[in-house]
Amino acid sequence: MIVGNEFSEKCKIILLETERVSGETGRANVSVVVLNTTLKFDRTEIKNLFQYLSDLKYIVIESIGGPYLYGDISLTEKGLLKTAAIKSD
Repeated sequence: MIVGNEFSEKCKIILLETERVSGETGRANVSVVVLNTTLKFDRTEIKNLFQYLSDLKYIVIESIGGPYLYGDISLTEKGLLKTAAIKSD
């Protein structure tokens, strides 16, 4: 498993891409398959990243199933705030 800065950077990429794909409000459910079309992470890596972001309460895992274990995710209010902070850096 990736640890440290590279892991953190991948989490930031996931948050930003989830917001982009989810539309104007950033609150819509996003298909993990669609999301990973852009991200191109392997199955185990993306599952671990999503679990970590869920544990931090940045995302909600909305459905289970599909090739990446999780079907859909959405950003929480905390995730939207974190995304805004990432953009302002």
